[in-house]
Amino acid sequence: MNRPPDLLAEARAAAGDHDRLRAIARESLTARLPSLDGVNIGIVLREAGLRAEALSVFDHLGAADARDILSRYEKAILYLHEGSHAEALGSLQEILAHHPHEDRTNLVAARLLHAMGDHAAGDAALDRIPMLGHPERQEIEALARVLREFGRFVAEYPRARALAMANAVSASPRYLPVGDVAAAAAAALEARRGFSLIRVGDGEGAFAHLGAADEARFPHLYRHNRRDRAHVWFAGTIDAQDRGFLDTAFGITDAMREADIVGMPYPNWIRHEYTILSVTGISTLVNLLRVARPPQATSCTQLIHLELHQSGLLYRLMRQQEAIGLIACHRDLPALLTAAFGFSEIDYHPVPGEKGHSHLVAASSVEGTHWPDRFHAVMESLSRPLHGRLYLVAAGLLGKLYCRRIRDSGGVALDIGSLADGWMGFGTRPGLGRLALA
Repeated sequence: MNRPPDLLAEARAAAGDHDRLRAIARESLTARLPSLDGVNIGIVLREAGLRAEALSVFDHLGAADARDILSRYEKAILYLHEGSHAEALGSLQEILAHHPHEDRTNLVAARLLHAMGDHAAGDAALDRIPMLGHPERQEIEALARVLREFGRFVAEYPRARALAMANAVSASPRYLPVGDVAAAAAAALEARRGFSLIRVGDGEGAFAHLGAADEARFPHLYRHNRRDRAHVWFAGTIDAQDRGFLDTAFGITDAMREADIVGMPYPNWIRHEYTILSVTGISTLVNLLRVARPPQATSCTQLIHLELHQSGLLYRLMRQQEAIGLIACHRDLPALLTAAFGFSEIDYHPVPGEKGHSHLVAASSVEGTHWPDRFHAVMESLSRPLHGRLYLVAAGLLGKLYCRRIRDSGGVALDIGSLADGWMGFGTRPGLGRLALA
């Protein structure tokens, strides 16, 4: 007797072949598959961007069983990721009609309801989750607390208000194009005076400190964000709630206030986070927009490092320097830069890279621990007159604090972020491949 084909295995193997995936989607509608296999095929189709085919699979499974949870849940996630929030909620409500206390369904429903402005219904969804407060339900209880506070956060900062805040930054006359950013750095180098260009994103936003009252309003949300973002940098090697680390990380707020130029989240980034209803993305990026800076402070796009690369203006600055400083995780980068630009000296400070990206970079790039020993050693080494030297800094959250110290010591700090990975040929960010040093 012939066994039926393993369509799930074929779908996973054909993830990049859209024609074959479409054929598998059609076959799955008539094949006698285990329900879980069908759901997983739908997920493969969804992740491949085949929206119509994924919906056809989820709808087929749902029609076969009015009480099915998985197909409707994954259908809701499809709608959520594309920003079809009402449709996502409708799919979840089909589940709740038969399973009113289902954990994941109520958690996602709460996110949707809060973001759509129905905060009473959002809290009611969380209240339906059974046994909250029971010792064996601590993880679910923690998520419910985060989402309750997320509801309060988006009630105060709904999508329209967040976009208005981001648009106000980018429309300001103090928001600089790439040519003006490069000119400001060049002027500081010429005058041999301290200067700092930093860029901030969701990681930095997780540690923005807006006062004790704000911390008291959102303790579980902020703890969740800090653990999530710290995992990318440190992968469990530190406790993000450790008082010593936390007090240091809170320095990002002062670094933003004191920097000459801050690369800020751009409106389309804010729009994306509200589209997918990212709990961490929304609250961290909005908190960056809430940081009060001096009236004459200047800013630019968070993507300024890529604009400096694409325009060639960064390399023009580098070619004008006899010696530079570098803080990065790639041990071979100083030799690469010396060969490309002929520097007589590079004051190199190696730091461990993002451990959450360890699979994307050389093993030597993530060896060791950044906090606390390496951090304090680098900060001490930068506490001397730097005489207007250019420093390229690629060191995550702690890198913003290095930039602040470099500025205070009279150096010129440019936060280049993932450019360092690109120069080494490591694709640590979407769309980032090998970048030419030109």
